Amino acid sequence: MKWYKKTVLPIVITALIGSCVGPPDGHKYITLINKSGDSIGCQMHWKGAITEKDTIFQCDLVTDYVIPSDSLIKFESSNAVWEVDFKVIPYIQFLIMDGVFKQYYSAPCDTVRKYVPVLHVYRLTQSDLEKMHWTVVYPPTAAIEDSTVYLP
Repeated sequence: MKWYKKTVLPIVITALIGSCVGPPDGHKYITLINKSGDSIGCQMHWKGAITEKDTIFQCDLVTDYVIPSDSLIKFESSNAVWEVDFKVIPYIQFLIMDGVFKQYYSAPCDTVRKYVPVLHVYRLTQSDLEKMHWTVVYPPTAAIEDSTVYLP
C-alpha cells in the first residue's frame, strides 16, 4: 500500500492538475469556402518566408485538396491555434487552381504546372484573417482584394 501512495497517487494528482490547463485562446481552423459554382483545387502554403516563385504549384507540399462547389474545407493549425503559428510566419498562402486538378492530383509536378491553371493566389496575414473572421471565400470578395496576388 505504501508503494501505491508513493508512486501512483502522485502520478494521478499530476495528471489531474495538468488536465486543468486549457488550450490557448485563438482560432484552431481557417475555413475556405468555395462559392465559385465549380470544383477547385487548393494548396495551402506557409513557412517563414514565401517568395514570388511560390505562386506556382509546390510539389513538396502535402496540403493539396479538391473542394467541390458550394462546400468548404477547414485547415487546422499545426499548433494549438493559428495565432501561435503567425508568430513565426508572415502570412499563409492559398493557391486556388482549376478543378481539373482532380485529374492530375498524383501526376508529376511539371504535368500539374502545365495542365492545371492557377485561378487565384491569396496571401493572408493574421490581420487579414481576423478581418475575415478566419473564413476565406473563393471567388474573392472586395473585402480581401488587397491581400491577393493576381497572376497574368
